[in-house]
Amino acid sequence: PTDPGIKIVASGGITTSMILPGSGNLIGGEAAVIKLRPMSTLSAQDMLVTSGVSEEEDEEFIWRYMKMACGENPKTYYGSLNKMPSTRLGEGYLFRRHFERANNLKRKQDDWCDAAERVKEMPKEKGPLRLSESYPEDLSLESLTALLRHRVNLNIHCYLPQDFEAMVHHSLEFDFEIAAFHHALSAWQVPEIIKRAKGNVTIATFADMWGYKAEALNQNVHAPKILDQAGIPVAFKSDHPVMNSRDLVHEAQKAFHYGFNEHKALQALTSVPANSLRLGHRIGSLEVGKDADIVIWERHPLRLGARPKHVFIDGTELDFKASWTKTLIEQDTISEEQTIAEYHGPEERHLLPSFSNNTMHLEDHGLNNPTTFQEACAKNVDSYVLRNISRIYANATQLLEADRKELYMVVNKGEITCLGTECDREQVHWPSNSPIFEMNGAVIIPGIISMGVSLGLSEIQSEEATQDGEANNDISDNDLYKKIVRAADGLKLNGLHAQKAYKAGVTTAISQPLVGSGLLAGLSTAFQTGVETTILDHALIKEEAALNFVLQHSGPLTVSQQIASIRELLISNIKKDASNNVFSRAAQGQLPVIVQADDKDEIASILLIKQQILKKYNSRVQFVILGGAESHLVAGHLNRLDVPVVLMPARCAPTSWQSRFCLAGPPLTANTALDVLLKNKVNVALGSTDADNGDARNLIWEAGWNLAHNNEFTQQEAVGLVTWNIADMLGLDQGVLHQGGKADFVAYNSDPFEFGAKVLMVNGGGRSGPTCFPVQV
Repeated sequence: PTDPGIKIVASGGITTSMILPGSGNLIGGEAAVIKLRPMSTLSAQDMLVTSGVSEEEDEEFIWRYMKMACGENPKTYYGSLNKMPSTRLGEGYLFRRHFERANNLKRKQDDWCDAAERVKEMPKEKGPLRLSESYPEDLSLESLTALLRHRVNLNIHCYLPQDFEAMVHHSLEFDFEIAAFHHALSAWQVPEIIKRAKGNVTIATFADMWGYKAEALNQNVHAPKILDQAGIPVAFKSDHPVMNSRDLVHEAQKAFHYGFNEHKALQALTSVPANSLRLGHRIGSLEVGKDADIVIWERHPLRLGARPKHVFIDGTELDFKASWTKTLIEQDTISEEQTIAEYHGPEERHLLPSFSNNTMHLEDHGLNNPTTFQEACAKNVDSYVLRNISRIYANATQLLEADRKELYMVVNKGEITCLGTECDREQVHWPSNSPIFEMNGAVIIPGIISMGVSLGLSEIQSEEATQDGEANNDISDNDLYKKIVRAADGLKLNGLHAQKAYKAGVTTAISQPLVGSGLLAGLSTAFQTGVETTILDHALIKEEAALNFVLQHSGPLTVSQQIASIRELLISNIKKDASNNVFSRAAQGQLPVIVQADDKDEIASILLIKQQILKKYNSRVQFVILGGAESHLVAGHLNRLDVPVVLMPARCAPTSWQSRFCLAGPPLTANTALDVLLKNKVNVALGSTDADNGDARNLIWEAGWNLAHNNEFTQQEAVGLVTWNIADMLGLDQGVLHQGGKADFVAYNSDPFEFGAKVLMVNGGGRSGPTCFPVQV
């Protein structure tokens, strides 16, 4: 009850949550299902959904809940200790051994009860009779025997087909039911195996969270629809705090975007999980006689940025301005901001717009134009015309819109030769023998830029063999400038993360070296994500894009030592030859210096370094803050000293001590850090956390999230958060569209800030020819 995360999660419209043990053990233990409401008693028991419920008086069966896990997690953990299980064979053996022990205890208990019944029926002429042995009990098997007696709702962490099959086989052998498989990213491959289990097993999964471990590589964005069509119930789950439960509705939004039915997507958050928990008679739908757990949304919950306006649990509205935990820390972080402003957008926000069926076509204008997409979108096609575009977000100051005049983009040999309404054949030369795409009202933005995550240096977060490794830069070494780690030297191209990002329009990535507990990560690199071969094929945009530091809180150096080290590295090199010394270039303002920090005071210390160097040496160090959870608290100083911020993650939650003052946004706080930074005219962008969840392909949604509550925030500014703002911070000629510039862009069939918008074309990113109709999986 004193966990501050409870209030944050509830602010996302979550009213009931099942709290599960971890997945390092085969049998993790019993879980708890709670209502996310403040408890004046601070009693965990009072939070239980069954609090105050009596099986006899209320005629309600009170379920117990259990967590098990199979696959990588248990065998990896125990294998590292040289213990069982270290293989899936070992997991299977241990499961069966424990089930057998529980079954044996269950038989002894049944035999004891049978004997007790016989004794009870015996004549009592010689006085009361009793058994010589007490009832057989074993605390270590108590939960499992309850499972075998069908009194436990079993939830199993499982990813792969072979693990589903093994658990289904165990359940049939020992006669117990599986309520849900959790995570279950490969369940879409084997619905028939899952249906062999007793009952109707629910798949509690993610719509789009993948790639963080080998088991999670095979996630399919169409999985909810595939499973539903097979008759398997689908629920969306979080992996809090990895994916903050507050944003669980975003999983439903993403599934809806990829074609999952609107009502099924909402049921996956409500009635399906309620039924899986065997609580559908009380929660999960609005019906007379059920618990009054109600969420009133300020817009349709399947629209981007949707947040609750009112949340009721058991008929009582939650007060997000009040203290829920009676802790001094919460009192310290409760926002004293103004009341959340009413959004003055269109009333249509309450409706869910139909998906656009607009698509692009090819036209023959008598210039020997290709008439099939196979020809028009082939490799080496570098000249073409796009016509009938509705909107082009060109740069920070130029938004082109079709207003009675047709909007064009003419590309010749990879360069934009005309952009706007004055580009028809009578006004400019159209390349012959080249495709002419009729875009049917498409929206075009510059190629998206991913920053903050080491794309190309780490393919599977939990597998060392797929990573470049952690940099170890000795900051005490006087010759460090000669041997500093460079991301460009370890770059691996065309991995699955880069492929999916590219198909979503991410054409450029800024990747910094991986770092463990060290302060200095090294030199980041800017590269083109569409290159399918190696860095030798024009992949690198800027070989040394920035000097990267990460302020650590568990390494060998104190925070103050790390701040001092950054200052010393810059000042001691400021007058040295910048032609061969990266620290000199950084100190002299020729190379951006990215510092990853969330804490307001640590950010302030970096700003102080800039201020000191400017005053004493008249040199403007190009600091960039990455992370920036508490950057809003120094927004005025960031503006004054011209220090940009890359917020990472884009949607903040106070998951650490250093981010405890972050602004979660409505309905908890009136604003987010992004809103405050924009209001203070700080150059701001959004970073990706792709290694954690594969979200680089979703950057356009992150960019548009605050459009839902910030009346002053424009779509053009939103586009800038993931394009030209980043390019400006790092001095890149990317992220903008202009005549004479590279044709590096992504075209959508409708508003990219509405779910259902499809990518029609991605061009640039180092790939030969336009990529037409890219398909996400």
